[in-house]
Amino acid sequence: MKEHSKETKRKSSFLSTLNAPCIELSGNRELLIEGSKGVLSYSADSVRVNTGGMIVNIAGRELDLRCISDSALIIDGFIMSLSFTV
Repeated sequence: MKEHSKETKRKSSFLSTLNAPCIELSGNRELLIEGSKGVLSYSADSVRVNTGGMIVNIAGRELDLRCISDSALIIDGFIMSLSFTV
């Protein structure tokens, strides 16, 4: 377990150095984005999120912004694609 913890810390440190968002996809029904700088556009079939260094594009059906905070958000729905614009 300690080695896994060290690996996680190393990855976290590396990502923070890149100023990259942390994106967690649970199946195709829920998406968590940590490191969000704001929602650029939102509809039931498309969401665009600014993360500073890139824009995350989510396409799907019945998309819903379930939770939004200063730096993170959760999107629910039927997620069909995830793409990045640098």
